[in-house]
Amino acid sequence: MSAIYAKSGIPGGFGSDKMVLGDRIRALGKLPLVHQPGERFTYGLNVDVLGYLVEVLSGESLDHYFHTHIFEPLGMNDTYYYVPSIKAQRLVKVTAEDKNHHLINAPEDFVNYPLLARGTYYSGGAGLSSTIKDYATFLQMLLNNGEYNGKRLLARRTVELMTSNQIGDLNLGRDKFGLGFEITTVSGQAKLGISAGSFAWGGLFCNHLMGRSKKSDLYVCCLYNKVHHSGIQKYKINSKLWFIRR
Repeated sequence: MSAIYAKSGIPGGFGSDKMVLGDRIRALGKLPLVHQPGERFTYGLNVDVLGYLVEVLSGESLDHYFHTHIFEPLGMNDTYYYVPSIKAQRLVKVTAEDKNHHLINAPEDFVNYPLLARGTYYSGGAGLSSTIKDYATFLQMLLNNGEYNGKRLLARRTVELMTSNQIGDLNLGRDKFGLGFEITTVSGQAKLGISAGSFAWGGLFCNHLMGRSKKSDLYVCCLYNKVHHSGIQKYKINSKLWFIRR
């Protein structure tokens, strides 16, 4: 599937100053489906498609929409697609591993997209840079069922749909998937000790968030700076989160 995307010039969702979201999503819409809806679960560019839908319905770029309707109301003053030059020195270096598992700096052309001076690509599913404070604020809004400091961003029912099983009898390993989040099941709880009903997801550089909205008001937010290279990393992170929660 990656080869088909590459041939059609469809990016994986990160920054660029040479393309815009709408052009790429319209190109994506001309490609055949991997399978019929409901046949199996495939993680793909679905949220990027929704990002373009927001642009069409709002008449705004996704960047402007996010800042106006999410970041500013929540006070998320350090969250950007492209970091302003005045804050560029605060961007954390991203590391990778060499063949001997020693830490090295990741290639700059791969990780420095937030520093583009005139970035134009605003992905619906990737590409934001932020701080742990801003990320924690966003999580707290979700745990508050869509409200933060008296400002409501999402309806309670919307959050319930986001954090509950939306794939029916299909599975994501031992778990389920909601609308943007992995949902821990009873079987998944037995594997790592994370309570059933928890919702979580991670990012390319091993960032990971986990929250509980039904039985407790607890969330955990870990921001890493390492290129994600295997499922082992996720296992390690989840194990650490379990010890934090205990």
